[in-house]
Amino acid sequence: MEDIYTADIRDFFITVASLVSNDFMGISVEAEQSKPLASAHLKKIYQSYKHKLTKPENITRAFIASTYHLPSLDINNPSKEWLWVAKLCHLLIYFSQNELPNRISETTAEARKWMNPTSSNHEIWQHCYVTLQADTLQAMYRNFENYRDELESKNNVELKAFSKIYRTIDFAFNNKSSITRTSSGRKQTKQSKIDAPKIEHITQTDVDGDTDELVSVIGFEPTKNNNDINRERLDNPIPDFNYIEQTTLKETEKFSTNQIYRRTHAKFAHANKNERFVSSNIRQLPITAIQNMVSRLWQWFDEDSDGESDRDKKRAIAYLLLSLYTGHSVARLAEDINNNDKEIIDISARKSKYEFIIDLDITPLRIRTAGIESVISNRLTQFKLPLPETLGIFLTYKGYPDSAHINEVIADLRTTLRLPLISLGRIEKSLYTILIYEVSSTQLATIITSRNSKKRADIWYSSHAIEEVKKVYYSAIKILTDRCYKNKTSVADYLSKVAPSDEAIGSQNSPDYPIVKQFMSYLQQKVVTTQDYREKFNFYNLWLWHVSLLLTSIRAVEGAPGYLNQMNLEAGIVWISDKEERATASSQRLVPICSFLYEAIQSFLSYLKSFAQRYGRLDTNIGIEVNKIFDYQKPLLNFIDKKGKFHALRPAIIIQELGDNFRFKPDWPRHVGQRFLHEQRVDEAVILAIFGHEMMGQEAWRKSSTLSIGHIIDAKKSYQQLAVELELEQAKL
Repeated sequence: MEDIYTADIRDFFITVASLVSNDFMGISVEAEQSKPLASAHLKKIYQSYKHKLTKPENITRAFIASTYHLPSLDINNPSKEWLWVAKLCHLLIYFSQNELPNRISETTAEARKWMNPTSSNHEIWQHCYVTLQADTLQAMYRNFENYRDELESKNNVELKAFSKIYRTIDFAFNNKSSITRTSSGRKQTKQSKIDAPKIEHITQTDVDGDTDELVSVIGFEPTKNNNDINRERLDNPIPDFNYIEQTTLKETEKFSTNQIYRRTHAKFAHANKNERFVSSNIRQLPITAIQNMVSRLWQWFDEDSDGESDRDKKRAIAYLLLSLYTGHSVARLAEDINNNDKEIIDISARKSKYEFIIDLDITPLRIRTAGIESVISNRLTQFKLPLPETLGIFLTYKGYPDSAHINEVIADLRTTLRLPLISLGRIEKSLYTILIYEVSSTQLATIITSRNSKKRADIWYSSHAIEEVKKVYYSAIKILTDRCYKNKTSVADYLSKVAPSDEAIGSQNSPDYPIVKQFMSYLQQKVVTTQDYREKFNFYNLWLWHVSLLLTSIRAVEGAPGYLNQMNLEAGIVWISDKEERATASSQRLVPICSFLYEAIQSFLSYLKSFAQRYGRLDTNIGIEVNKIFDYQKPLLNFIDKKGKFHALRPAIIIQELGDNFRFKPDWPRHVGQRFLHEQRVDEAVILAIFGHEMMGQEAWRKSSTLSIGHIIDAKKSYQQLAVELELEQAKL
């Protein structure tokens, strides 16, 4: 479909493409007459495609028109950037000749966006035309591949974006003709087995595996024409019934719903208690036993073996070692490697890379504003660390470990090392055991091994430098292999050569300190300079809301940080209840009030009194509502709407009033707070208690708890340091 600019775009495309000779990739483009377009005209053409940039007929036109961002084209002496655009034009011609529309759409879309100087990926665009482009496609492909490997080795956050333009070069270099697929043989007439009855053995990966097995039975009734109007999701049907596979139970007990609930609940509670605080628990293997076990497994793995049966046993040994190095279950590792899922292990024989993927299963960044990556604390939710090379090479020969061989190896370990207690479950949690008892916190242990990741919320707020995570993992592996007879370089010290990037992994709803400083300074200035009494009142409340959330880590809920009678300002502590299920007198928790917050609240209370006295005559409702605050009938912080009505501050109001200034979710202060507390080396038990993130059975305020009020009050020193770090200033009126 042509438009009034089609001829101009076509001629300009040919003019640009003719800047590169056929030496690049064998495509000759000659312009009968060069017809360069001025930047102003190109911008006019680009704007004519506004809201229609992704239509198939416009994608290449929009790409060519977007070159208005570039300096004017000098036909006789084109810049490197124009030569790079010309080479992209040659690639587009190749894709068109070979009927590859997906390559065209991705290449034009990314190039169009990246050449804009305000794009977050503009630096990648610059690196492409300054450093990576070459005179031939072969040389350019080599440059791109080397740079991609460099980004991958450093776990660089730019790898994901760079892969898009790398695909363009890779596809053109390695696929000189269109991809075709042929099939031979009879047409498949066998019906799908989706309606076949099945039994699912539900595996709980982060609880002790030595007890019950929960079995889910799903059966389908045959229906006419294989259609069943009563089932909408065939891939996730409702079980007909569940039962417990346990030899000690009677048959009637196995199918009891109450029994299933009680045993499942007890199983999770039991696992939680096993993994906290008590290093002498018999379900945790002693460190010396783990070290002896690793040493013996490496010894057996290195022994020469011939024959099918020996190879199967060696595979069982390899997967046990892999579980010890990663903290994941043998079953999950086997599934990931053999299905090539690359969620835990990334093995590439061609590139000789054998890597362990540390992945945070949390919500990634959803803000699409250009440049947002430069103002968040953590740009990554995943990075990779290498595995021992000999182990990785063996695992390239895929195959599932046989459970019989696994049990045989475990029995041999028990006999050889004279261990009274050893099981697959204890082996699989060995790395987690070393991490929490010998090296670091349970949060980092969970991030590395994914153990308990479904049961704890604090990892959604976490912030850790990749270098820190690597050091923790390296320390754990050194302890794990301390008694190994092998050369330390091959089993542990290979990690010392890893040079991770300076990025961080964790919550992507955590803004970095500099932008938080600017935002808080903006709110404070609005409080001081605003003249309208209602706007000043609202900005004062908005400022104190954010100060309170930053310096107490309370959840962003309606009514936060609470009522006046919940605050003991002299003692420096406040009772809060920021979750509905905690809203009882016995389930609230304590958080500290630092000196900056104490002064801010005292100043605000004085302001409230003068506000009611000064403006109560203009609006009698003001005096009534302020009295309700002092009488504990309304929360401390409120918002006055256009009709003069008071509303308790809530996230919806925050988004409505400040969403254009700060697009992070309203609970971002909790993310910033947890990052800072971990940086200050505050005890993890205190952080969990303040945030309300304790696991089941771990509540700080139980009668048997060893955590005192003094532990909580002592944390206000760290919150005061946060106020200093963010350069917070009082709103003095």
